[in-house]
Amino acid sequence: MMTRRHFRHFVFYPFAALTGLTGAMWLAAPFVAEHYLIAYFQEQDENVTVGKLSIDFFPPKVDLKNIVINDKNQDTLSLKRAIVEVEIWPLLTKTVHISEAKIDGLNLVVAQHEKDWIVAGINTSQFITPEDQQEPEATEETTEKPSSPWTIKLPSFSVTDSQVNLSRQPDLNVPAESDKFVLTNLSIKDLSGQELTWQGDIALSAFVNETTLSINSQFDYSPEQASANVDVKNTRLLIESFRHFLPSPYNEGKGQLDLVGSFQFSQQQVNGAPVFDVKNLTLNAQVDDLNLPLGEQDKASTKSTSLSISKANAHFVSADQLAATGTINLQSTQSFFAQADISAQFDKLTLNTPFDVKRDKQGLAANGKLDLQLEQPLFTQAAQKAQLDTLTLNTPFDIKQNELGLAASGNLDLQLGKASFAQAEQSVQFDNLTLNTPFDIKQDKQSGLSASVASTILDMNALSLSSESLAVQNKQLHIALNDVAFTMDNDEALTASLFAEIQSHGLSVQQAGNTADYDTFNLSNTLSLQKNGDVLSAQNSQLSIDIKGLKGTQSDEKQFSLGAAKLTADQLDVEQANQQSPTIKGTNLNFTSESLDSMLTNKKRIASWKNADISGLSFTQQDKDFDAALAQLSVMDLTVSELIADAGNKQTLPPLSHIGSIKVEKVEATQDGAKIKQITTDSAKVSLILDAQKRIQNLVFVDVEQQNTPEPVLKNPNVPREKDAKNAVSNTQDSEQNPAFKAPYYVILDAYDTTGASSIYVQDKSVSPTLQRSLDIDTLSLRNLNTQKKDQATVLALKARNGKYATLQSDITIWPLADKLTLKSDLIIREAELPPYSSYIANVLGYQIDSGQLDLDLKLNADSGVLNGNSHIVLREFDLGGRKESSSVIKAGAVPLNIAVSVLKDSDNNIDLDIPLSGDIEKPEFGWQDFLLLPVRKALFSASSTYLMQTFVPYANVISIAQFAGDQLLKIRVEPLIFEAEDDELNDSQDAFLKQLVALMKDKKDSQLKACGVASYLDLGLEKPPVSIDNDTKETASNLAQKRADHLKDYLVKEGISSSRIFLCSPEVDLSKSSKPRIELNF
Repeated sequence: MMTRRHFRHFVFYPFAALTGLTGAMWLAAPFVAEHYLIAYFQEQDENVTVGKLSIDFFPPKVDLKNIVINDKNQDTLSLKRAIVEVEIWPLLTKTVHISEAKIDGLNLVVAQHEKDWIVAGINTSQFITPEDQQEPEATEETTEKPSSPWTIKLPSFSVTDSQVNLSRQPDLNVPAESDKFVLTNLSIKDLSGQELTWQGDIALSAFVNETTLSINSQFDYSPEQASANVDVKNTRLLIESFRHFLPSPYNEGKGQLDLVGSFQFSQQQVNGAPVFDVKNLTLNAQVDDLNLPLGEQDKASTKSTSLSISKANAHFVSADQLAATGTINLQSTQSFFAQADISAQFDKLTLNTPFDVKRDKQGLAANGKLDLQLEQPLFTQAAQKAQLDTLTLNTPFDIKQNELGLAASGNLDLQLGKASFAQAEQSVQFDNLTLNTPFDIKQDKQSGLSASVASTILDMNALSLSSESLAVQNKQLHIALNDVAFTMDNDEALTASLFAEIQSHGLSVQQAGNTADYDTFNLSNTLSLQKNGDVLSAQNSQLSIDIKGLKGTQSDEKQFSLGAAKLTADQLDVEQANQQSPTIKGTNLNFTSESLDSMLTNKKRIASWKNADISGLSFTQQDKDFDAALAQLSVMDLTVSELIADAGNKQTLPPLSHIGSIKVEKVEATQDGAKIKQITTDSAKVSLILDAQKRIQNLVFVDVEQQNTPEPVLKNPNVPREKDAKNAVSNTQDSEQNPAFKAPYYVILDAYDTTGASSIYVQDKSVSPTLQRSLDIDTLSLRNLNTQKKDQATVLALKARNGKYATLQSDITIWPLADKLTLKSDLIIREAELPPYSSYIANVLGYQIDSGQLDLDLKLNADSGVLNGNSHIVLREFDLGGRKESSSVIKAGAVPLNIAVSVLKDSDNNIDLDIPLSGDIEKPEFGWQDFLLLPVRKALFSASSTYLMQTFVPYANVISIAQFAGDQLLKIRVEPLIFEAEDDELNDSQDAFLKQLVALMKDKKDSQLKACGVASYLDLGLEKPPVSIDNDTKETASNLAQKRADHLKDYLVKEGISSSRIFLCSPEVDLSKSSKPRIELNF
């Protein structure tokens, strides 16, 4: 039994002593701690002041206030207050429960000098021993008995109004860099954990120099699973505030980043593998006034750029199993990017992309929408440049991919506003472009690849393309592709089909002085394409091409215009097999055209028509073989070769030919020949106008000055006959594979008729008086023309009138394919007046016809080249006038014709002749006197030709003579004087030309020379002819051309040629491709 004495000695006194000792220690602890603290810092050559130091044992608690440490120059550490309190009893259960922890007003100075770190004035290098710098020795691992881990609980911990001033000077030769880290608030609540399992709430608000950071997070972590709620707000990052932490050249940049965001993160183990989830991700990033160098020539800058991610969720198991959803929104203004010679910039960019991506064992699935708007983008690379006013791209998409294949669908909607693309001297511009393409693509292992597009529409306005010698403008372009379908199987056999529509308005093309333009162009077509192995086929159905207002002009003044034209086809197919020539097949092609006009110059029309139509054309063609059938070809109001008179000039020449209509019906043609059912011409008028030199004035195809004597028809032409073909084939080895003779193209024409008021008008000013005669055709018909059948006869019928009374009627039956000429002909002429033709007869016989009228009945037959017939001639009141200057009568040795005429007249003053005709066309002496005179005339021409050529041989550099048509035609040409490019002075290379030119003018004293200076594009220093030149350049070139002509005239005058014989014309500038610097000469 414990007595009072025992209680006093064994309980009360020990407890009292322990209490007293504890109280004494509690009272002494602050003073002892402060003493040693001061002593320690004095050893570090620093002073420390302690405002208050409180230590409690029950529960253990330390409370510090107003702690200041200085090194006589500055405060290296200051602390307003710090509190730490730990509960005792949880320690018994291996739990550290920090009931209170708080730091307020901590200011710390940290400095780096070379490799030494000085914290609060204390050099930390003194605590590093040589042993600490050595690598730890390997020790044998001992197996310790595991013990239960400690648990830490921290209900609340905060650090407020604290900062760290950091000064770094790794190199003492470089100024120190200073940074300030301000911890406005760090709050940790409900923190608890054991080993690797922790949970709690953290809130951080801090500054790094001028950069602000604010983060709130609630987390729960264990090796098996983890979760966290993170909230980032009021975070601003300034490049200037931490540039010294960045490597070069990034440390030369400037700008700021504002960041606000939040998300929920979780991680857990599933089948031994981590699974990550991010939910409710919201991120807003704002970059302002960024200017960031990326290299010597690389940089990025922006006035303002914001990135927003909203409603985002992500689930990640592995690269083969993930999912992500959300919306990305990007906005940027006045941004610029450069890398080497590549740069990109824009005034404003807006990008919005909602997305949903999933990948698992089933495959990949992605859908979303891409909305992009760009304002004033500019892209450059070296000499390439692309600039747009606006760019808008809207593309919803849905993509699925798995082990069976791929499926993708969406809609591409693109809009470009006022774009310009340039590369060197090439450029492309347009006001706006719109492209809309909904698409659906599928690919699988069994059926292959397939794609379909319901409708693709491209619209473009004010298109302009230009290059060094080409310029193209197009006011409006519309392209629509509907019902587009494409398939390709695993054997690469493909099919494709679509319906296409193209509409173009206001196209203009210029190239080297040539221009072409049209008002509208429309095309519509259904296309089907198949490829299987080496067989490729394409089918075009319901083809329609329509063009209006087509015009073209060449640099040599040739012009072409077409009011309207339209081509339609039910079917147009192309097939190619085994690399052979393709087979082309067309079904029911129809063509219509209106108002065609083709001009050589403004005053010369080649041809024109009011309408031209082709209907019912079907054909097949492969290589040179073809088969075609045409229902009808018609041309209305056709004019050929017409001179256009000036306005107000009533003296106009008729066109060479004008036909009211031409109709060709039922044509069948192959590579061997053609069969025509009917050709009909209505109101055909032919006008032949000859000037005083017998040149055709209304023939515009050849210049009047260049027309020469026509080539005479050769005797006994070697026309291929059927027997020639047989002989050639039979005498040729391997004739089937290598034929030595190809039969001529055959023509079969069932009927030809002329209807309406048709006529032939001839005006000849080379005779006096001028001949003006018109032959009005009542009937002109042809039947059964067949160049394929040897025994087929062709019948030609003609009935015509000259004036009111003279008539002509002829009926001819001819076998055109006979081996030798075979025919039957009748010709009847009544009341033909002869005086108008007097000059033609006088040129041959030496006499004029004063009066006379001709009746002629001619029957002429030919059997295998043997002529047999009779000519009955009646000449009424036939009188010859005086002689004409001619030597033909004397040289021919003929009796004067006027004497012969007087003898032949009867009592009625008429001459009635029956002249039997006979002969063999194979023999030149079969008939008339003309055949005897032809060799004489040819010899005279040959002599004159020889004299002319010998006359000009000494001047071969100046005068060139060409012979044509078997020495029956000559052409004389004055050669130009050629100059070096950009040179106007005469040089040594021109001496031979100039000496011959002087000799020619001295020899031909009556000659006069016209010299025209011409400048070429070569004189402008250009390698290729330009589209056009400005007025200043043209004036410079004209001055150069004029100087050349002036120098030539000065030279000729100096050589003794009278200046009055030399005429200079206006200088010219020739930009054609073949032009040379020169002086054109004409006598």
